[in-house]
Amino acid sequence: MSWSVCNKMRVEIYSCLVALVLGCSVTAEIIRKVIEKKESFTLPCPHPEGWTVTWSRENNGQKVPILSVIGDRDERHICFPYKRYSSLADKSLYIFKADPSDSGRYYCNDELAAEVLVIPIGTSRLTVKERSNVTLMCPPGVGRPDVSTWSRGFGSKSITVSQSEEGEESRFQASANGSMLTITDVQLDDSGLYSCDGEPAVYLTVIE
Repeated sequence: MSWSVCNKMRVEIYSCLVALVLGCSVTAEIIRKVIEKKESFTLPCPHPEGWTVTWSRENNGQKVPILSVIGDRDERHICFPYKRYSSLADKSLYIFKADPSDSGRYYCNDELAAEVLVIPIGTSRLTVKERSNVTLMCPPGVGRPDVSTWSRGFGSKSITVSQSEEGEESRFQASANGSMLTITDVQLDDSGLYSCDGEPAVYLTVIE
């Protein structure tokens, strides 16, 4: 085999190795979890290398450490009843019997790992396709007799969906008394927990 052919093969192999390394360095996609209250769940650490891994949760825009995994032992930074926060062998974070206060963004070694929303037990879930139309209803016994207010939230995001002014175009249209909310031309970003007068009504998932 000639030197030029061997050299070409080396270049091709080197290029493949570089591509593989670059591919491995791509940031992992953020996990989004919707968990019912009292469910237990696990959050994997994107890069669990190292002797110590520290998990934290975003609170009012600041990351608050909750648990460090040091070798094969856990060091808790916040006191939780029944040790609800613990780690697994791969340094994943295990949360026992989720509470609404567990909602938020979770970081592993300051790297955003997941966004969690804990919803009440029995909350309705609805999945619709992008670009379709959907109508949501207030839960039975919820809503004022005049005009109800709708809001949507997921983790750190929260918006108020109000009725449109006359002549104003909007994809969100509430009924006269606000007991129903119609969303037209649904977008992927419309996914989230919709509440009527502060009470969870339905968790909407929009798929392509």
